Amino acid sequence: MARKYQIIITDDDEDDRLLFKSVFDTTWLDCDVTFACDGVELLDTLGKASQLPALIFLDLNMPRMDGFMTLRELRSNPAYRTVPVIIFTTSSLPEHIAQCYEMGANSFLTKPSGYHQLTQLIRQLRAFWLDTAKIPANTEFVSSL
Repeated sequence: MARKYQIIITDDDEDDRLLFKSVFDTTWLDCDVTFACDGVELLDTLGKASQLPALIFLDLNMPRMDGFMTLRELRSNPAYRTVPVIIFTTSSLPEHIAQCYEMGANSFLTKPSGYHQLTQLIRQLRAFWLDTAKIPANTEFVSSL
């Protein structure tokens, strides 16, 4: 099966990345998942990409460039403004939630505690973002390079 969607998961926690990989490998077979350990690596990955990702998952607590700084960079660059950014973090602080939405996050989710809960949440995200929601086509990105 051809990979239809590009997904980037930005998280510095290796255990979380392995859990994500397991879920995506079993439920999102038409997705090509790339991992970045922090915002610096994410921006570097985007800069080298031939197409925009369908989704970016972004943790808040990371070294070098945290999720807040990364979100600010993403939303300040016209090439990345339309990419849905899902904040996926352990935080549930109201001020973090408000700040992320004010900065242009498309969604704020607190990481679930187990594999089953993560699988269910990923299925819901898939149904909404890739099967239901309409987002700008990646062709605009290629033509702006």
